[in-house]
Amino acid sequence: MRVSTNQAEQQESFSAQVQHYTSYINNNPEWTFAGIYSDQGISGKNAAKRPEFMRMVQDAENKKFDLIITKSISRFARNVQDCLETVRKLKLLGTAVRFEKEAIDTLTTESELLLSILSSVAEEELASISQNMHWSNQRRFKKGKFSVNTKRFLGYDKDREGDLIINEDQAAIVRRIFKNYLSGLGASRIAKGLEADEINNISGRVKWAESSIRDILKNEKYAGDARLQKTITTALYNRKRNSGEAPMYYVKDSHPAIISREDFEKVQELMKARAKSKGNIEGNREKYTNRYAITGTIVCGHCGNKFKRHIDNCGTVAESVCWICNTYGKNSCGVGRIKEETFKGLFVRVFNRIYDDRAKLLGDYKARLEKEKLTELDNERIAKLDEKIETLIRQERALFLIEEKGYADHNLVKSEHEKLVKTLTQLQAERSDWMAEIKKRDTRLERTLEIEAILEAQGGNLTEFNDDLYSKLVEKIVVKERTKLIFQLRNGLAFEETYTLKRGHDIF
Repeated sequence: MRVSTNQAEQQESFSAQVQHYTSYINNNPEWTFAGIYSDQGISGKNAAKRPEFMRMVQDAENKKFDLIITKSISRFARNVQDCLETVRKLKLLGTAVRFEKEAIDTLTTESELLLSILSSVAEEELASISQNMHWSNQRRFKKGKFSVNTKRFLGYDKDREGDLIINEDQAAIVRRIFKNYLSGLGASRIAKGLEADEINNISGRVKWAESSIRDILKNEKYAGDARLQKTITTALYNRKRNSGEAPMYYVKDSHPAIISREDFEKVQELMKARAKSKGNIEGNREKYTNRYAITGTIVCGHCGNKFKRHIDNCGTVAESVCWICNTYGKNSCGVGRIKEETFKGLFVRVFNRIYDDRAKLLGDYKARLEKEKLTELDNERIAKLDEKIETLIRQERALFLIEEKGYADHNLVKSEHEKLVKTLTQLQAERSDWMAEIKKRDTRLERTLEIEAILEAQGGNLTEFNDDLYSKLVEKIVVKERTKLIFQLRNGLAFEETYTLKRGHDIF
């Protein structure tokens, strides 16, 4: 059974659907109930972003059922391409999809044309809803009204009226970040300091990204203001930064401030000054961060920090370019400087090594990846998760039956159902994460095929460093020791390279 829900406001509707279809299926002696597939609170626009929808297709491939019953085409898919591709795939598997509202059975020969027309209608319906929401948001923004998901926003909670109130425990972290930045620390040092003190981020993990620190420092909401419509939805239903395509609205003093306006403005000026000193023009950060092909790809094997570019004896005849760990001399990281020409020379050596032995090297690697696609351990783990999920679904059906028969009051059933849904959501997330890990293995295979094509196109050995080839092939270089580097390719293959230190030019 395929349903689609949107958490609280549609929970009663969801329950009603489940009760209806459970009864409907169980009352047919020729049918066996196979389970419920529901993507809660997820738009039907893109099938790839609907884990339960994808699980349903996977279960169809595994022959767990031969009939899917769904309320309507708009519940199944609101994208013509996804709808037709999925229906065709299921037809080849011998699995029918029955659309109740439209009275369509996809295994009938005349169904596909009608299905195409009706799914187009569903897509238009979604576009209409999206447009209505857009205009509704515009009206709210003009009035200075906005909504913030505080579960993903450090420093604030909501009161009963939905207004922002300060969460003092989280606000202390925000104040620390601003104070540290004004004292001269950069985003990286601030992140490392928070991790060292085992302070959780908004997701409850002791892991802080530099980008998260910068986002906090630039967020005007911490000064009590709100800039509305920073992002917009494109025609393809993707979110992107608003770069002037739509109006923005700035509301001052819209909620309690955590940071004084004076400190917030000081931080903005300091960020601009630091960016300018590094040659980073606002709005063109990519130009700065990608000036050198190896920027951001060299990782210290001792402390995990990235290497930065440094010029020795700048402006003299002895000037040379090297790369050094960000924490060198600060946290007893003693890897030391490595010449840029050494990195480049070793890459040439790695490339030629792969090129000369590409047939066996990449052939053996592809064979191993094929074997690893889905191991017995993966099958066992997924089967156990599926079993737990199916058990919870049966418990969910039993809960609805208990309430329907009057064996327990609504509040008790609701409380138990909420616990069940929470556990079910966690298991579904775990399954999705594990499937993503399996997909990552498939990605390595795809990357290997890409590398094969790149090598063939090259047509010979390298004689000098090539920025484009480096970017296409290398994911990162791990510096295990000053004279021992590991080149990790984008397909997961790794090559250890060593060289001999020598004054002037290293030997490799």
